Order: sequence, then structure tokens, then C-alpha cells
Amino acid sequence: GLFLSDEITFADGAVTLFPALRFDFYDLDPTDDPLLVGFQPEGQSDSRLSPKLGVTVNLTDEFLLFGNYAQGFLAPTPSQVNNFFQFPAGGYISAPNPDLRPETSESFEAGARYTGDIVSVQVVGFKGDYDNFISQQIVSGSFTPQDPAVFQFVNFNAVEIEGIEARADLKLDNGITGRFAMAYANGDVIQPDGARTPLDTIDPYNIVAGLGYRDPAGRFGGEVIVTHNARKDADETPPAPAGGELFRPEAFTIVDLTAFVEVNDAIKLRAGLFNLFDERHTYWSDVRGLSVADSGIAGAFTRPGRNVSVSTSFQF
Repeated sequence: GLFLSDEITFADGAVTLFPALRFDFYDLDPTDDPLLVGFQPEGQSDSRLSPKLGVTVNLTDEFLLFGNYAQGFLAPTPSQVNNFFQFPAGGYISAPNPDLRPETSESFEAGARYTGDIVSVQVVGFKGDYDNFISQQIVSGSFTPQDPAVFQFVNFNAVEIEGIEARADLKLDNGITGRFAMAYANGDVIQPDGARTPLDTIDPYNIVAGLGYRDPAGRFGGEVIVTHNARKDADETPPAPAGGELFRPEAFTIVDLTAFVEVNDAIKLRAGLFNLFDERHTYWSDVRGLSVADSGIAGAFTRPGRNVSVSTSFQF
């Protein structure tokens, strides 16, 4: 691919434009694998010219507004088109999709950013419209050797995604630091007749907050980090592939502790106590596509309980 960009400033530096143009081209030309008798790999090729335009407006030295418009192009990977994998004991298959087409998109975002000596804050909203959206789905099966689940990358006719993200950081002269971040998004698959169903690849909203201390000389420090993940709403999930409801993990909140000590200029020790309260938790992205009937299988995707990590780094 090729990428061209420029930066244009006017109004005494208060307004800056960032025009850009990207050209993408791909050519998938596979060869037959003698070990896969009866399987004929498929080739494909395509290209796309995608413009982008960004703008920033400096209202003061600390506060600015920004916006972006962009068109995108995402080619299928060779493995999505032609790769086959089967795990009979696990009860699932990864199937190729020779009919998979490139994904195109049109996205908008707008936000505001404040950068001060002590506090920085950013809020941004976004919206994206996608054609031939590429998504891995469970298209059939029930995770048994007799009826294995089939994972396959498919194209959705059209997808609309919108959301908001916010972030704030605090840094005091005495070494105290703080941070906060949240993200929320919602997406719909739009059928050719205009009917909408929820897009299950969107994670539920999450919040991360941290409070720490870092020695002004950088010799030692630590942080307490709290992460909250919400439960996926029932009205934001499509039906399970075989009917019924999708399995939705419960909301959870975990607490992590991290610390570091700089022994000297060359050696630094790091330690972490993660999931302090031993919270049993599972991320939506790990079990996406499993039905309520598969909740026993979902237990295999539970994240680690309380655990400790210690590491040392040497710099020469």
C-alpha cells in the first residue's frame, strides 16, 4: 500500500488540517496443498483508495477540539479465506470462507482534550458505518465430537457502531498519580431489508481507575488499579446460533496492586498482586457466541484468580 499525508496550519496556528490518502492493494494467490485432498484453495484480489481528513482547533494553550473523517479498507487474511483446522476432542472446527470479501468503512469521531500541568482530560465520541463487515462467528454446532461447533469468518451486509470514550490523568508534584478511563460502544448488524440485530463483537462498557505514587526521582513506586466490566445487556446480544439466548458473563470488579524498585541504574525490580480479592470472572470476548446451554464450556474461559508476578530487568 501507499500512504500520503500533509499538515496545513492557518489562523495563526489555531487551526490545523491533516489531509491524507491511502491506497491499498492485495492479491491472494494460493497453491494447492497435497495433504488436503479435495480442498481447492481460492484466490482473490482487490484495491481501494481511501481518503482521511483530520482537524484540530486550539481554543487555548491547554484546550483543543478535534475531529476526524476516514474511509477504511480491510482485506481478508489468507487464513480467513483458506485455512482449515479441526480439534475433534475439543468439539470445534475452524472453517475457511473462500467467499469472504474485503471490508470497507466510513468513520467519524469528534472530541475535546484538556492538557494542564496537573490534570489532563480527553473525551471522544465516534461512529462507524461498515460494508461487508468481517466477523468470526459460530455458524453451527454444539461443541461435541458428534456435532462440533464451526467457527468461520463471514461478511455482514452492513454494520453500524457508535460509542464514547473518556480518559483523565492526574500527576502531582509530590509523586501522587491517578488515572481514569471508560469506554462504551454499541453496534448493530443491518440486514438488506433494513432489519437490525445486535453486533455481538462489541464488549460491554468498562471502567479502569488507578491511584498510585511514584518517587519524584523515579526510584520506586506503586499503584492500586480497579477494573470494572459490566455484564452484556440481553437486548444487546443476538440469538444463539442454534436458538435460545447467548451466555452472558456476570459483571465483575477486580483490584490489582503493582510496585517497582530501582535498585540502581541497571537493575529494576517489579512485582504485582493481581485479582487481589480472587474474583471469579470471565470476559465477554472470550465466550462470545456460546449459548446458555454451553455455560459449562464457558467455565473453561474463566480468567486466573489471585496471582503474583515478580520480574527483574537489567539494562546495559
